[in-house]
Amino acid sequence: MEKTPLEYTPVDLSRWPRKEHFEVFQSFAQSTINQTVLLDITELQKYIKETGWKFYPTIISLIAKVVNRHVEFRMAIKNDELVIWNEIHPSYTIFHKETETFSSLWSHYDGNILHFQQAYSEDVARYCNDLSYWPKGQSPENVFFVSAIPWVSFTSFNINVANMQNFFSPMFTIGKYYPQDGKVLLPLAVQVHHSVCDGFHAARLINELQELSDNIRHLSAELNP
Repeated sequence: MEKTPLEYTPVDLSRWPRKEHFEVFQSFAQSTINQTVLLDITELQKYIKETGWKFYPTIISLIAKVVNRHVEFRMAIKNDELVIWNEIHPSYTIFHKETETFSSLWSHYDGNILHFQQAYSEDVARYCNDLSYWPKGQSPENVFFVSAIPWVSFTSFNINVANMQNFFSPMFTIGKYYPQDGKVLLPLAVQVHHSVCDGFHAARLINELQELSDNIRHLSAELNP
């Protein structure tokens, strides 16, 4: 079974600016931050139609690009120590119409959108008829989570994790996109753990994702290395 290297860097809490905040949210105020936004994917949709790309792996790869830029989205507890993964990969859901259930897959992300689209296509083709929860095997530790609800748009979305302690992986939920006032809007819900991430960091992620979507054509150097 394919594995990704579990390489990470321990956090020196004594020098970390968020040390006090981390300790507060680890003690009596375990909580997550949930934010739902409408992402303008007008330019992204135009480019997808021109290139024949698939929407789902494209938006996953853009999210992965932003998530891997910032350490606050790559944190975990390993051996009772706060660490930062060197890289983090998407774990995403695929739907089975015949059973109205889903499977959870993950694909390697190396920073290149085209490479990820290929990895995604190969994994989905290989496992799409396997109705088990983890047809590829349980995902590695260094992942973040993406799910899609393409049948309905939403203005708010919340995932209630029963045991959120030390669950630092970001979670993204994608709704049904729709046209409005000449734009194409995508509902996107983001959930992060307050121990390692604040509203500022969530907002920066969303703004950078919007920028990538707006400037998808300018990624030509990455798309054609």
